[in-house]
Amino acid sequence: MSEATGTLWSDAFRVERAGIDPLAGLAGAIATCGPLALGVAFNEPAIGVAGCFGGLNAALGVPRGPLRERLGWGIAAALLCTLSVTIATAVQDSAVASAVAVLVIVALATALRSLGPDGGLTGFVIGAIFTITNGIPAAPLSIGERSMWFLAASAVGVALMVLAYSGDHPLNRSATAPALSDVLRTGAGKLRDTFAHDAVLRAHALRLATVVAVTTLGYKLLDLEHGYWIPLTILAVLQPDEHASRVRALQRAAGTLVGTIGIALLTISTGSQWLMVAAQGLCAFGLFALFARGYFWLVVLLTPTALLTISAVDYQGADIALERALTSGAGILIGLAIGELVWRVAPQLPSGARPWHDDGRST
Repeated sequence: MSEATGTLWSDAFRVERAGIDPLAGLAGAIATCGPLALGVAFNEPAIGVAGCFGGLNAALGVPRGPLRERLGWGIAAALLCTLSVTIATAVQDSAVASAVAVLVIVALATALRSLGPDGGLTGFVIGAIFTITNGIPAAPLSIGERSMWFLAASAVGVALMVLAYSGDHPLNRSATAPALSDVLRTGAGKLRDTFAHDAVLRAHALRLATVVAVTTLGYKLLDLEHGYWIPLTILAVLQPDEHASRVRALQRAAGTLVGTIGIALLTISTGSQWLMVAAQGLCAFGLFALFARGYFWLVVLLTPTALLTISAVDYQGADIALERALTSGAGILIGLAIGELVWRVAPQLPSGARPWHDDGRST
């Protein structure tokens, strides 16, 4: 094994924080599975799915650290993701409008990396939830109803994760993460300066936004039912430099493979709605309990969590797992191919370097 390959594997599967966090796992499972279970119980699947993704994304946006940081970033993630859902729902019937909207939103959201690792993670969930909700029909919910249920579940998710992380010592935060008070004071100016002076991040934001917009336009014009998984995978894989992108691609491929096999076995063996809801809760528990260990575990458990959410309200057997694997594979290949092309002409980091605004977990 070459040194470069060894470094790639080491970075992809490294443990960032030892141990598991069962309290965080329980809070994340309630925030994610609770709305889905209620939606199934009351025969309101659309509300259940909206609430599930609201709780999930808001919970992911809450960082470890002091109360002010947890509340501030959690509330910011909840509000910005709700705005993203509202816009995504409003334009989802138009391929062109969807592409234009995602171009703007992903570019701005990616610029949040300049605010530190918490800004990077918040930016990712904003772009991801736009891509997901833009691809899933809102009916029978209106734009307002979908946004309202999403926000309500987001509030619960933030509250649960703020409490779950209350025992975390502030020193467990990244040493490079700026305080929220500094972010609020300088945030707007820093985002403006990012596009004016940071050529690497500006190029990455515009590159990523363009690729996601083009693939969004493509799958909508081709009328692919679950085509949104292609731009969603690109959003997760494409990073500011080649090494980081290859690390993400390896993590995403391994995680998707493991998650797809698991969901395929479950959906082949049973079509029980409540068993799928229970399995989704277990996956969500593992996702948040192991989240701090590394991005690989996030991908492994995020894939079945999302698939089980959809399968619980729209059972399609193993077909949806296979389709997820194929579209994710397409997203990985497209992201890397475009990256290899543009890295030759666009500003980028030296190989193996990592900017302060990317601590290796932000997307």
